[in-house]
Amino acid sequence: QILTPPQGGRMLLLAPTECRDNEAARQVIDRIVADAANPIASVHYADVRQSMHNGGGPACLRVRVPLTPTEREAAHPSVFFSEQLDDQLSHWIRRHYRDELCLDDLADPQLLDETRTALDELTQLLRLGPVYPFQR
Repeated sequence: QILTPPQGGRMLLLAPTECRDNEAARQVIDRIVADAANPIASVHYADVRQSMHNGGGPACLRVRVPLTPTEREAAHPSVFFSEQLDDQLSHWIRRHYRDELCLDDLADPQLLDETRTALDELTQLLRLGPVYPFQR
């Protein structure tokens, strides 16, 4: 997760300890932090194993993409978070998100249909048009 300090200034990368422990990942992060032109000035490693093992997964480590005013204007407005989008996404999640996924479910062709239906509805909700090959 990329964080901006409350006082402003350059950003901080919050990364799982696995990134520190993996030489290739650590080297990439070290290069990012060493690059003075990069907005990320430092890294803090946190042990998130318990979260990962309890289903938090990588999605709980949100990505932040800073945009210039020009870039923001070029992006589709429906993808920016709002209370209305929150309501729509919450409803979408309740309809499509399985509480449990078992190994046998991966062999069920219905899972593919469910996933495609969910993704199709999501791209419609965000007014993105066809994004996935199955939508074309």
